[in-house]
Amino acid sequence: MIQPLQSRYFQNLATTVGSQATILAVGVFTGIAAARLLGPQGRGALAAAVLWPLVLVLFASLGLNQAIVFHAGKQRFTLAEVWTAALVLWLAQSIIVLVAGRPVVALALRHYSPEVRHVSFLFLAFAPLIMLGGYPANLLQGRLDLLSFNLLRAITPCVYAAGLIILMLRGRCSLREVVALQIIGACLTVGVGLWLAFCRARQQAGRFLAWNRSACASLLKFGCKSNLSSVTSYVNQRSDQLLLSLFVGPHDLGLYVVAVALATAVSFFPQAAGVVTLATGSNLAPEEARRVIARSFRLTLAALGAGCGLLLVLCPWLINFAYGPSFGPAVTACKILLPGSVALGLNQVLYDGARALDQPLLPSYSEGISTAVTFGALLLFLPRFGFLGAAVASTLAYSTGLAVTLHLARTRLRIGLRDLLGSPLALPALSQTAP
Repeated sequence: MIQPLQSRYFQNLATTVGSQATILAVGVFTGIAAARLLGPQGRGALAAAVLWPLVLVLFASLGLNQAIVFHAGKQRFTLAEVWTAALVLWLAQSIIVLVAGRPVVALALRHYSPEVRHVSFLFLAFAPLIMLGGYPANLLQGRLDLLSFNLLRAITPCVYAAGLIILMLRGRCSLREVVALQIIGACLTVGVGLWLAFCRARQQAGRFLAWNRSACASLLKFGCKSNLSSVTSYVNQRSDQLLLSLFVGPHDLGLYVVAVALATAVSFFPQAAGVVTLATGSNLAPEEARRVIARSFRLTLAALGAGCGLLLVLCPWLINFAYGPSFGPAVTACKILLPGSVALGLNQVLYDGARALDQPLLPSYSEGISTAVTFGALLLFLPRFGFLGAAVASTLAYSTGLAVTLHLARTRLRIGLRDLLGSPLALPALSQTAP
């Protein structure tokens, strides 16, 4: 068996897990810092202010993030052609977000204060840059340059954390200042990302821009299929917070946000495994890619089982220590969410595996069923149990989604549960097309 860190797969996985763990640690700090600076009321207002613009970004993204990774890995077009097509599609995305965003945000946040709505409009104005900032990273991911990919996506959270430290030393802050820090980080990410994309495209093709109508059409076709699953996945994962923002006050929403943050603290491993699975699988033949998917699934299951078991024991102490006694009611919600976190993480690996096998539409079937379960359970439990009912609905939906995904993996991807849980398989060497 290939030893860890001696194969390309394990090198990329180790780099990405380390990066994802660092980003998670920074995210935990920023979540705690923002909660302590703003309190439960302000933390809930912050969640509402940035949530709706990000939903619009996702709906308008057209699945380009995954499409760029897949096409950069398969090398059906040059990087310059892929990048140019992505920029053209990004212009269309920006128009959609800006035109549709203002009335949507105004309607969704009509019960919030004018300050919260104004801050949300400000965040919405910079939404196109948030979208653009991810595309250079996806280009690097597709070419298996995961070191640059991970460094690039760490910029925004690190800038946000540094800014919150300054606000904590000052001893006071406003909602506007906290959101402005996120915008500054996104702008810096765009600048560095464009430079890296320029260097990589020029290195391969000798130029940065090259129009190819077929590349644009191929990106759009793959992306739309992938976007359907991404949208349903995001709505499924955020519908609890979306409905809570409409039907409960900022205080309960702030408690639930903290519970979700802690319950998903182990998500760095499945996120990293998904990144590596999509990038590696896109550079391999289908049978070899299936071996990568199975290996990633097993490693993720082991990591999530250990991590969620530990959180189940430690979450009461962690919430009291990190957030303070006022967030104590979030403990029960966190415990309810932990089994759902395991299902959610395993689904993420299988989704990226499906995309690597040129099946970007497959995850949408699981997410569609899971989303239906989410809304049905929310309607049943939310009025009676509040944010605890939302936690029950989420875990039930994620578990249902995993069951559907496992069935689809067996019937559509030709990867059965025995393959996913079986003995480790020798990982194949990457094809010669990989850099």
